[in-house]
Amino acid sequence: MDDTNNLTTPSTEPPTENGAAVPTDINPPDPEAERLRAENFELKHEIRIRDARERMTELLEAAEAASPELLFDAVRGELQFSDDGELQNAAALLARLKTRFPEQFERKPPVGSIDGGAGTGSPRQPVSAAMLGRMTPAQIQKLDWAEVKRVLSSEF
Repeated sequence: MDDTNNLTTPSTEPPTENGAAVPTDINPPDPEAERLRAENFELKHEIRIRDARERMTELLEAAEAASPELLFDAVRGELQFSDDGELQNAAALLARLKTRFPEQFERKPPVGSIDGGAGTGSPRQPVSAAMLGRMTPAQIQKLDWAEVKRVLSSEF
């Protein structure tokens, strides 16, 4: 006779001992232990996210992204972690960000000064009537005419 087809299946009936039901859970769940487990899970998750943010920010800064933190927030929901908590898809996320937001990776020349470079030249010396008398016409032409007019009007 062949015994290979004689399979036994577990019973769905609760286990009994001398006709009385045996409790499957001897110790009731401890609410404090459950709270601590949940807190531990949440802290581990926050650490993984922090480490992923640091890694992605480093990659984005190396790629000269304009707003690394903003770009990380754009892909935060797409993070994939290994069993040991390491970020697995950082390179793929960086490539996706470069495709979706190319303007973030463009090098733009710095914007000029709002004051047009005022104050970068030599400081102005006050002009007096005596100074004007010693200057050549070419030197006088280089002066600020508003200042020259002020000096000439105050002398007369």
